[in-house]
Amino acid sequence: MTPITLSRQRHSLLVEGLADRAQPFASSRHFTVYGIDADDPAACDPFDIVLVHDFAPAEIDNNIAAHVADELLPLLSAAPRPDALNGHAPTEQELFERFVGEIVRSVDGNERRAWHLFYDNTLAAFRCTAPRNGSTTSDFIADFTAIYGRVSNLVAEVEPDTMLDVATCFGFLPLLLATSKGGERPPCRIVACDLNAALVSLAEDYAHERQLAGVRFMQADLLAAGIASQLAPATPPFDVVTAVHLLEHLAPDETRSAMDALWSLTRRRLIVAVPLEDVADARFGHLQIFTQDSLAALGRGIGGRCRSFEDHGAWLVIDREEHA
Repeated sequence: MTPITLSRQRHSLLVEGLADRAQPFASSRHFTVYGIDADDPAACDPFDIVLVHDFAPAEIDNNIAAHVADELLPLLSAAPRPDALNGHAPTEQELFERFVGEIVRSVDGNERRAWHLFYDNTLAAFRCTAPRNGSTTSDFIADFTAIYGRVSNLVAEVEPDTMLDVATCFGFLPLLLATSKGGERPPCRIVACDLNAALVSLAEDYAHERQLAGVRFMQADLLAAGIASQLAPATPPFDVVTAVHLLEHLAPDETRSAMDALWSLTRRRLIVAVPLEDVADARFGHLQIFTQDSLAALGRGIGGRCRSFEDHGAWLVIDREEHA
């Protein structure tokens, strides 16, 4: 079942009535969780709940994901419940993705408008948030402000005409790069792809609504045969290819094929970034961990001139020798 998700601000009458008639089985700073089953509210599937959140419309941005990961998931995991629903227990990643979407949609009766609010707030926050170092609390926007800033500098060094962003997720990186102050023409033609068709649709719709002609979003599988012709059928490979937080989502035996595919799409510079973790974070679907050395080893096996470094994660930059 789809969880019932209520905004305390938008659904105030419903929330007040619920609070008068039932006791929550879990609560935190931003979330209150009620069970559908009044006789045994805690013994329910994590999708079969009423979730009340305290986010105002101005707070609907990508940091919702940080609050779901660090605050809501522990609430749900602490509640006793059946081991599986119809033979399947939802994974942490499924819970994470489902509740991020439910919270965004709950703030407006028009789903498209709700997602556009999410994009507007997130992109505005990226443009005014300072990168941070050394904090123990999650702030996805501050962390990725630093990451996207580093990508932007590495892309600018090449002055590309074309760029491909692989595993773009919500598409924040290409949307930021395609948006210049004062409305100038984007610095290059950007294509962004992701395996998740729903995310591609959200990003493409937002770019169309905001009239960002310099960026295009496509659904594509990097490991599929013929990926180059699918992404750029009428042009040579891309001047710059970026893969930011992609490799950790792949199984170890898929990593070399993914690197070969990325390199085959790259005319001048390939930029790869991964998080540095002690354990692969299942909440985000991570399947493997990297060190700076293990990431650098992937580059040495591919050709070109490589450099690696750490900055909010591990980085690998590979330039083709003829363009170095």
